[in-house]
Amino acid sequence: MGRLEPGMLALLGRAISLMENLGFLWVVQTGFELDLWRELEERRSLEDLAALHPTWDKVLLDHWLEQAFCQELLTKDNLSYRVSKLGRAVQTYRSQGLEAMFQEFVHHWNPGFAKLPQLLSRQGKKLNFDPKMEEELISQASLASEPFVWPFLKHKCQKSKWQRVLDIGCGEGLYLNKLLESCPSLRGVGIELNPVVADRARKHTRSWGSRLEIVCEDALHAGEELGTFDACLLNNNIYFFSPEERKELLNNLKRLLKPAGEIGILSALRQNEPQFRRVFPTQVSRNLMSFFIACHEGFEGLPNEDEIRELLLATGCTNIEVTPLPFLVSHYFFARMPN
Repeated sequence: MGRLEPGMLALLGRAISLMENLGFLWVVQTGFELDLWRELEERRSLEDLAALHPTWDKVLLDHWLEQAFCQELLTKDNLSYRVSKLGRAVQTYRSQGLEAMFQEFVHHWNPGFAKLPQLLSRQGKKLNFDPKMEEELISQASLASEPFVWPFLKHKCQKSKWQRVLDIGCGEGLYLNKLLESCPSLRGVGIELNPVVADRARKHTRSWGSRLEIVCEDALHAGEELGTFDACLLNNNIYFFSPEERKELLNNLKRLLKPAGEIGILSALRQNEPQFRRVFPTQVSRNLMSFFIACHEGFEGLPNEDEIRELLLATGCTNIEVTPLPFLVSHYFFARMPN
Protein backbone atom coordinates (compact mmCIF):
# COMPACT_ATOMS: atom_id res chain seq x y z
CA MET A 1 0.00 0.00 0.00
CA GLY A 2 1.53 3.29 -1.08
CA ARG A 3 1.88 6.48 0.91
CA LEU A 4 -1.47 8.23 1.44
CA GLU A 5 -2.10 11.94 1.06
CA PRO A 6 -3.25 13.76 4.26
CA GLY A 7 -6.74 14.30 2.83
CA MET A 8 -7.07 10.61 2.03
CA LEU A 9 -5.85 9.74 5.53
CA ALA A 10 -8.59 11.93 6.99
CA LEU A 11 -11.20 10.21 4.85
CA LEU A 12 -9.81 6.81 5.76
CA GLY A 13 -9.97 7.72 9.45
CA ARG A 14 -13.61 8.66 9.03
CA ALA A 15 -14.30 5.45 7.12
CA ILE A 16 -12.60 3.29 9.76
CA SER A 17 -14.67 4.88 12.52
CA LEU A 18 -17.83 4.12 10.54
CA MET A 19 -16.72 0.56 9.82
CA GLU A 20 -17.37 -0.20 13.46
CA ASN A 21 -21.03 -0.63 12.64
CA LEU A 22 -22.43 -3.20 10.32
CA GLY A 23 -24.94 -0.81 8.81
CA PHE A 24 -22.10 1.06 7.14
CA LEU A 25 -20.56 -2.13 5.79
CA TRP A 26 -23.70 -3.61 4.30
CA VAL A 27 -24.49 -0.33 2.57
CA VAL A 28 -20.96 -0.23 1.11
CA GLN A 29 -20.95 -3.90 0.10
CA THR A 30 -24.36 -3.65 -1.55
CA GLY A 31 -23.14 -0.66 -3.55
CA PHE A 32 -20.16 -2.72 -4.72
CA GLU A 33 -22.10 -5.84 -5.68
CA LEU A 34 -24.87 -3.98 -7.53
CA ASP A 35 -22.55 -1.43 -9.14
CA LEU A 36 -24.52 1.41 -7.58
CA TRP A 37 -21.46 3.49 -6.75
CA ARG A 38 -20.56 3.72 -10.44
CA GLU A 39 -24.14 4.55 -11.42
CA LEU A 40 -24.27 7.29 -8.78
CA GLU A 41 -21.25 9.08 -10.19
CA GLU A 42 -24.05 10.90 -12.01
CA ARG A 43 -26.81 12.51 -9.96
CA ARG A 44 -29.84 10.22 -9.97
CA SER A 45 -33.16 10.01 -8.15
CA LEU A 46 -34.90 6.92 -6.87
CA GLU A 47 -37.11 7.05 -9.95
CA ASP A 48 -34.04 7.20 -12.21
CA LEU A 49 -32.53 4.10 -10.61
CA ALA A 50 -35.85 2.28 -10.63
CA ALA A 51 -36.14 2.95 -14.37
CA LEU A 52 -32.63 1.51 -14.88
CA HIS A 53 -33.57 -1.57 -12.82
CA PRO A 54 -37.32 -2.12 -13.23
CA THR A 55 -37.25 -5.60 -11.68
CA TRP A 56 -35.59 -4.46 -8.43
CA ASP A 57 -37.35 -4.00 -5.10
CA LYS A 58 -38.06 -0.26 -5.10
CA VAL A 59 -38.77 -0.12 -1.35
CA LEU A 60 -35.40 -1.67 -0.51
CA LEU A 61 -33.64 0.53 -3.06
CA ASP A 62 -35.20 3.59 -1.43
CA HIS A 63 -34.08 2.33 1.98
CA TRP A 64 -30.53 1.74 0.72
CA LEU A 65 -30.32 5.28 -0.66
CA GLU A 66 -31.48 6.69 2.70
CA GLN A 67 -28.94 4.64 4.60
CA ALA A 68 -26.10 5.56 2.24
CA PHE A 69 -27.01 9.23 2.71
CA CYS A 70 -27.17 8.80 6.50
CA GLN A 71 -23.66 7.33 6.39
CA GLU A 72 -22.41 10.32 4.34
CA LEU A 73 -21.58 8.06 1.40
CA LEU A 74 -24.01 9.99 -0.81
CA THR A 75 -24.94 13.64 -1.09
CA LYS A 76 -28.53 14.68 -1.73
CA ASP A 77 -29.93 17.60 -3.69
CA ASN A 78 -33.73 17.71 -3.52
CA LEU A 79 -34.62 14.12 -4.43
CA SER A 80 -31.42 13.25 -6.32
CA TYR A 81 -28.38 11.43 -4.95
CA ARG A 82 -24.73 11.37 -5.92
CA VAL A 83 -21.68 9.61 -4.49
CA SER A 84 -19.82 11.80 -1.96
CA LYS A 85 -16.07 12.34 -1.49
CA LEU A 86 -16.19 9.84 1.36
CA GLY A 87 -18.02 7.36 -0.89
CA ARG A 88 -15.30 7.66 -3.52
CA ALA A 89 -12.54 7.29 -0.94
CA VAL A 90 -14.09 4.18 0.57
CA GLN A 91 -14.18 2.47 -2.83
CA THR A 92 -10.38 2.75 -2.97
CA TYR A 93 -10.16 0.18 -0.18
CA ARG A 94 -12.44 -2.47 -1.65
CA SER A 95 -9.52 -4.78 -2.46
CA GLN A 96 -7.54 -3.80 0.64
CA GLY A 97 -9.59 -5.43 3.35
CA LEU A 98 -13.02 -3.78 3.28
CA GLU A 99 -14.85 -6.83 1.93
CA ALA A 100 -12.93 -9.13 4.28
CA MET A 101 -14.03 -7.00 7.23
CA PHE A 102 -17.63 -7.19 6.02
CA GLN A 103 -17.42 -10.99 5.88
CA GLU A 104 -16.08 -11.07 9.45
CA PHE A 105 -19.10 -9.07 10.63
CA VAL A 106 -21.43 -11.34 8.68
CA HIS A 107 -19.87 -14.43 10.26
CA HIS A 108 -20.25 -12.93 13.73
CA TRP A 109 -23.86 -11.75 13.40
CA ASN A 110 -25.77 -13.78 10.83
CA PRO A 111 -25.16 -15.03 7.26
CA GLY A 112 -28.38 -13.27 6.25
CA PHE A 113 -26.59 -9.91 6.37
CA ALA A 114 -24.71 -10.86 3.19
CA LYS A 115 -27.96 -11.25 1.24
CA LEU A 116 -29.13 -7.66 0.93
CA PRO A 117 -27.91 -7.27 -2.69
CA GLN A 118 -29.91 -10.36 -3.69
CA LEU A 119 -33.00 -9.09 -1.89
CA LEU A 120 -32.74 -5.66 -3.46
CA SER A 121 -32.33 -7.08 -6.98
CA ARG A 122 -35.09 -9.65 -6.32
CA GLN A 123 -32.72 -12.61 -6.62
CA GLY A 124 -33.57 -13.97 -3.18
CA LYS A 125 -36.42 -14.38 -0.71
CA LYS A 126 -36.96 -12.29 2.41
CA LEU A 127 -34.93 -13.47 5.38
CA ASN A 128 -35.89 -15.74 8.22
CA PHE A 129 -33.65 -14.66 11.06
CA ASP A 130 -32.43 -17.03 13.72
CA PRO A 131 -34.82 -16.56 16.69
CA LYS A 132 -31.95 -15.57 18.99
CA MET A 133 -30.87 -12.92 16.50
CA GLU A 134 -34.41 -11.55 16.31
CA GLU A 135 -34.70 -11.47 20.10
CA GLU A 136 -31.36 -9.67 20.35
CA LEU A 137 -32.44 -7.03 17.83
CA ILE A 138 -35.72 -6.40 19.68
CA SER A 139 -33.81 -5.97 22.93
CA GLN A 140 -31.21 -3.69 21.32
CA ALA A 141 -33.89 -1.49 19.78
CA SER A 142 -35.63 -0.96 23.12
CA LEU A 143 -32.42 -0.11 24.92
CA ALA A 144 -31.25 2.23 22.14
CA SER A 145 -34.46 4.25 22.10
CA GLU A 146 -35.10 4.38 25.86
CA PRO A 147 -33.10 7.57 26.66
CA PHE A 148 -35.14 9.50 24.07
CA VAL A 149 -38.56 7.92 24.46
CA TRP A 150 -38.92 7.49 28.21
CA PRO A 151 -38.85 11.15 29.38
CA PHE A 152 -41.53 12.06 26.83
CA LEU A 153 -43.69 9.03 27.63
CA LYS A 154 -43.48 9.64 31.40
CA HIS A 155 -44.58 13.27 30.98
CA LYS A 156 -47.45 12.23 28.70
CA CYS A 157 -48.70 9.60 31.15
CA GLN A 158 -48.63 11.95 34.13
CA LYS A 159 -50.17 14.88 32.24
CA SER A 160 -53.04 12.80 30.79
CA LYS A 161 -53.50 10.80 34.02
CA TRP A 162 -53.69 7.42 32.34
CA GLN A 163 -55.24 4.66 34.41
CA ARG A 164 -54.94 1.78 31.93
CA VAL A 165 -52.42 1.54 29.07
CA LEU A 166 -52.01 -1.00 26.25
CA ASP A 167 -48.51 -1.40 24.76
CA ILE A 168 -48.56 -3.01 21.30
CA GLY A 169 -45.27 -4.80 20.53
CA CYS A 170 -44.14 -4.32 24.13
CA GLY A 171 -40.85 -6.22 23.67
CA GLU A 172 -39.41 -7.18 27.04
CA GLY A 173 -41.73 -4.83 28.90
CA LEU A 174 -39.22 -2.01 29.41
CA TYR A 175 -41.69 0.90 29.12
CA LEU A 176 -44.51 -0.87 30.93
CA ASN A 177 -42.20 -1.50 33.87
CA LYS A 178 -41.12 2.12 34.00
CA LEU A 179 -44.66 3.47 33.57
CA LEU A 180 -46.08 1.39 36.42
CA GLU A 181 -43.16 2.35 38.63
CA SER A 182 -43.72 6.08 37.99
CA CYS A 183 -47.54 6.02 38.14
CA PRO A 184 -48.73 4.02 41.20
CA SER A 185 -52.38 3.88 40.08
CA LEU A 186 -51.61 2.71 36.52
CA ARG A 187 -52.49 -0.75 35.22
CA GLY A 188 -51.21 -2.14 31.92
CA VAL A 189 -51.37 -4.84 29.25
CA GLY A 190 -48.56 -5.62 26.83
CA ILE A 191 -48.98 -7.48 23.52
CA GLU A 192 -45.91 -9.18 22.05
CA LEU A 193 -45.97 -11.48 19.01
CA ASN A 194 -42.59 -13.17 19.61
CA PRO A 195 -43.24 -15.90 22.24
CA VAL A 196 -39.69 -15.96 23.62
CA VAL A 197 -39.66 -12.18 24.04
CA ALA A 198 -43.15 -12.34 25.62
CA ASP A 199 -41.83 -14.86 28.18
CA ARG A 200 -38.96 -12.50 28.98
CA ALA A 201 -41.44 -9.66 29.45
CA ARG A 202 -43.46 -11.78 31.89
CA LYS A 203 -40.32 -12.49 33.92
CA HIS A 204 -39.31 -8.83 33.94
CA THR A 205 -42.77 -7.65 35.00
CA ARG A 206 -43.94 -10.42 37.35
CA SER A 207 -43.45 -8.25 40.44
CA TRP A 208 -46.48 -6.15 39.40
CA GLY A 209 -48.90 -9.06 39.84
CA SER A 210 -52.41 -8.29 38.62
CA ARG A 211 -51.47 -4.70 37.69
CA LEU A 212 -49.76 -5.91 34.51
CA GLU A 213 -50.51 -8.65 31.98
CA ILE A 214 -48.40 -9.78 29.01
CA VAL A 215 -50.31 -11.37 26.12
CA CYS A 216 -48.63 -13.26 23.25
CA GLU A 217 -50.78 -12.71 20.17
CA ASP A 218 -51.14 -10.79 16.91
CA ALA A 219 -52.19 -7.20 17.64
CA LEU A 220 -54.46 -7.26 14.58
CA HIS A 221 -56.67 -9.71 16.43
CA ALA A 222 -56.57 -8.23 19.94
CA GLY A 223 -60.02 -8.81 21.44
CA GLU A 224 -62.30 -6.81 23.69
CA GLU A 225 -61.63 -9.28 26.51
CA LEU A 226 -58.55 -7.18 27.22
CA GLY A 227 -60.83 -4.39 28.45
CA THR A 228 -60.69 -0.70 27.62
CA PHE A 229 -57.75 1.67 27.88
CA ASP A 230 -56.90 5.34 28.27
CA ALA A 231 -53.99 4.95 25.86
CA CYS A 232 -52.71 2.48 23.25
CA LEU A 233 -49.02 2.72 22.31
CA LEU A 234 -47.35 1.48 19.13
CA ASN A 235 -43.64 1.91 19.66
CA ASN A 236 -41.39 1.48 16.61
CA ASN A 237 -43.45 -1.21 14.92
CA ILE A 238 -45.83 0.57 12.52
CA TYR A 239 -43.55 -0.27 9.57
CA PHE A 240 -44.07 -3.98 10.13
CA PHE A 241 -47.62 -3.49 8.83
CA SER A 242 -48.72 -2.76 5.29
CA PRO A 243 -50.78 0.43 4.74
CA GLU A 244 -53.96 -1.67 4.69
CA GLU A 245 -52.99 -3.49 7.88
CA ARG A 246 -52.22 -0.17 9.62
CA LYS A 247 -55.82 0.94 9.06
CA GLU A 248 -57.12 -2.45 10.19
CA LEU A 249 -54.96 -2.27 13.32
CA LEU A 250 -56.07 1.23 14.30
CA ASN A 251 -59.73 0.45 13.64
CA ASN A 252 -59.35 -2.59 15.90
CA LEU A 253 -57.68 -0.53 18.62
CA LYS A 254 -60.52 2.02 18.49
CA ARG A 255 -62.75 -0.62 20.09
CA LEU A 256 -60.33 -0.91 23.01
CA LEU A 257 -60.03 2.81 23.75
CA LYS A 258 -62.28 4.72 26.14
CA PRO A 259 -64.03 7.83 24.77
CA ALA A 260 -61.36 10.50 24.22
CA GLY A 261 -58.71 7.80 24.72
CA GLU A 262 -55.30 8.41 23.17
CA ILE A 263 -53.33 6.47 20.60
CA GLY A 264 -49.58 6.97 20.32
CA ILE A 265 -47.43 5.98 17.36
CA LEU A 266 -43.63 6.14 17.67
CA SER A 267 -41.83 5.82 14.34
CA ALA A 268 -38.72 6.67 12.42
CA LEU A 269 -39.83 8.66 9.38
CA ARG A 270 -39.09 8.81 5.70
CA GLN A 271 -38.32 12.46 5.04
CA ASN A 272 -39.48 13.95 1.75
CA GLU A 273 -38.17 17.48 2.14
CA PRO A 274 -34.86 18.40 0.46
CA GLN A 275 -32.89 18.53 3.72
CA PHE A 276 -32.98 14.94 4.88
CA ARG A 277 -33.05 14.35 8.62
CA ARG A 278 -31.22 11.27 9.76
CA VAL A 279 -33.49 8.47 10.88
CA PHE A 280 -30.87 5.95 11.90
CA PRO A 281 -27.71 7.50 13.42
CA THR A 282 -24.46 5.58 12.98
CA GLN A 283 -24.89 3.29 15.94
CA VAL A 284 -24.57 -0.48 15.81
CA SER A 285 -27.91 -1.31 17.40
CA ARG A 286 -29.91 1.01 15.17
CA ASN A 287 -28.19 -0.05 11.97
CA LEU A 288 -28.75 -3.70 12.82
CA MET A 289 -32.41 -2.93 13.41
CA SER A 290 -32.51 -1.00 10.16
CA PHE A 291 -31.27 -4.05 8.28
CA PHE A 292 -33.71 -6.32 10.08
CA ILE A 293 -36.63 -4.04 9.25
CA ALA A 294 -35.64 -3.72 5.60
CA CYS A 295 -35.24 -7.46 5.04
CA HIS A 296 -38.23 -8.58 7.08
CA GLU A 297 -41.19 -10.00 5.15
CA GLY A 298 -43.83 -7.32 4.77
CA PHE A 299 -41.57 -4.27 5.17
CA GLU A 300 -43.37 -1.46 3.36
CA GLY A 301 -40.78 1.27 3.86
CA LEU A 302 -40.58 3.96 6.49
CA PRO A 303 -43.74 6.10 6.54
CA ASN A 304 -43.53 9.86 6.20
CA GLU A 305 -45.30 12.32 8.48
CA ASP A 306 -48.21 12.91 6.11
CA GLU A 307 -48.91 9.17 5.83
CA ILE A 308 -49.22 8.78 9.60
CA ARG A 309 -51.39 11.88 9.87
CA GLU A 310 -53.67 10.52 7.11
CA LEU A 311 -53.78 7.14 8.86
CA LEU A 312 -54.91 8.72 12.13
CA LEU A 313 -57.49 10.94 10.41
CA ALA A 314 -58.84 7.99 8.38
CA THR A 315 -59.57 6.10 11.60
CA GLY A 316 -61.45 8.99 13.20
CA CYS A 317 -58.69 10.42 15.40
CA THR A 318 -58.56 14.11 16.28
CA ASN A 319 -56.17 16.54 18.01
CA ILE A 320 -53.07 15.08 16.36
CA GLU A 321 -49.82 16.14 18.07
CA VAL A 322 -46.43 15.42 16.48
CA THR A 323 -43.36 15.58 18.73
CA PRO A 324 -39.85 15.13 17.28
CA LEU A 325 -37.66 13.33 19.81
CA PRO A 326 -34.06 14.51 20.49
CA PHE A 327 -31.68 14.19 17.52
CA LEU A 328 -34.74 13.42 15.35
CA VAL A 329 -34.23 9.69 15.94
CA SER A 330 -38.01 9.22 15.80
CA HIS A 331 -41.26 11.17 16.02
CA TYR A 332 -44.11 10.50 18.45
CA PHE A 333 -47.64 11.00 17.14
CA PHE A 334 -50.46 11.27 19.66
CA ALA A 335 -54.14 11.64 18.77
CA ARG A 336 -57.49 11.28 20.54
CA MET A 337 -60.54 9.24 19.73
CA PRO A 338 -63.84 11.15 19.58
CA ASN A 339 -65.85 11.50 22.81
